[in-house]
Amino acid sequence: MEPVVLRMSIERGDLDWEACVRAAHHRLARTPPFGPEGEYLSDAWSEAHRLFHRTLLEGCCNPVLLETFDRLWTASELARRWSTHRNPSRDGISEHRRLEEAALARDADAAADALAQHLTLTAAGLTRSIHRQAPRKEA
Repeated sequence: MEPVVLRMSIERGDLDWEACVRAAHHRLARTPPFGPEGEYLSDAWSEAHRLFHRTLLEGCCNPVLLETFDRLWTASELARRWSTHRNPSRDGISEHRRLEEAALARDADAAADALAQHLTLTAAGLTRSIHRQAPRKEA
């Protein structure tokens, strides 16, 4: 859903939307991702992350789609945090920078592709961590 709504947002977003995307990315890039122990994502980063993704979509100007995004984001937050915790070497800064740059360049294809890849990497990280945690069956 998110890549489709991002395409709409790029098509419909105005200058104010662009400024909000830039500001949301700046906040995300400047917020330390991990807490003091360095193991788990910080609440501040998780909120900046949510706001960045939400801001990318706000240009669509469709409250029903944005509410659906909000619900899906909330439902998937635990998995997202677990995936990130299990894959600390992932370069989220570059992934988010590509999203910001493609959106502000009004390149819907590149933005949707970058977002799909971003989401796929999260899912892959979660899948790897689940397989590592699963008990081994004796043959």
